[in-house]
Amino acid sequence: MTNITKSFQDYDDDDPNINFRKNRWRYWSLLKLVRVEFMEDKSNFDVNLFDDYIQTKYGIKLYIVGGNITDGYQVVDEKKYLIFLLKFQ
Repeated sequence: MTNITKSFQDYDDDDPNINFRKNRWRYWSLLKLVRVEFMEDKSNFDVNLFDDYIQTKYGIKLYIVGGNITDGYQVVDEKKYLIFLLKFQ
């Protein structure tokens, strides 16, 4: 078995959106945690229902293109978003 010691970096150090790029992996991992919560009483994943759920419960509007969640989002309710941060970070 091969061990990889160097971590993968998917951005350039001189990228003007470097903070956004650095935080992408964290965003995806937090979405996975919310997905587990969302799927507790469901058998199939529906991206539109998930978008409604996360917007209603945590104040986050996901950017969805062609039925796929992208790495962009908008905070639409700061109080609910604070709950999200406290719960998942």
